[in-house]
Amino acid sequence: MPFPTEKILCILYSAGGTADVGRHAVRAALDANAQSLNVRVLTKDPRTLLDETNWKCACDPHSFSKEELQRLDVRAVDVTKDDLQPHLDDNVGGVISALGNRQPMYGNRVGAKGTRNLVKAMEAAKIERLVAITSMGLSEDWPPGEFHWAGNILKWIFLLSGSHRDLQGAEDAIISSSTSLDYLLVRPVGLGEDRRPKGEWFVQKEKYKDKLGPDMSKMDCASFAVQEVLEPTYSRRGVVIGSNWDTFELDEPKRTEL
Repeated sequence: MPFPTEKILCILYSAGGTADVGRHAVRAALDANAQSLNVRVLTKDPRTLLDETNWKCACDPHSFSKEELQRLDVRAVDVTKDDLQPHLDDNVGGVISALGNRQPMYGNRVGAKGTRNLVKAMEAAKIERLVAITSMGLSEDWPPGEFHWAGNILKWIFLLSGSHRDLQGAEDAIISSSTSLDYLLVRPVGLGEDRRPKGEWFVQKEKYKDKLGPDMSKMDCASFAVQEVLEPTYSRRGVVIGSNWDTFELDEPKRTEL
């Protein structure tokens, strides 16, 4: 079902690489909808959205116009401690969640607990559509990135840190939710800070058969997530998303400044 035009899109994000997709989704949502979509943002530190211009990416510096700020409702929320139900009211038509991260020494393992709280609040409010940014290598996609040697590195990062347990807990909370929750688990490959947006993304159709570029831009992943919450094409499943295998360059040429 297409996103209701009178509703608000709610985006949650924490900190770290996969979580960075969440704040990029705010930018993508403001750009994507011709009907001036309003966006509610739940994050522990709103300054990471409103004050920082470098979102650990190769995009142009991020900022918001006065008109865009009027369409933003940014709230300081701790997803592991605060009650999310007051923020997920009848005005919310869908949710994008980017909680947790894959970095081995980063900490901020809020994916599992935060997602359990989110699912509970969504079910109480009868909000159906959830697009969650997790990671390749979860659930039936283990082992991660079998099409490239970088996947083996991620496998050991997962095994030696708490990131896999946290993100898997997030997926488990969503998968075990009521049948009324229409979810999509977006499992990105690497999200390199030097990757420039290309306005494209590729979904792996069959594990061990289809190859993906093992690194992609955070903005391209975010744009896919926004597209899927506004015009859903996948339901109650996970997809691995990456860049174009045929044109992927490990060392992407640096952008020439004019």
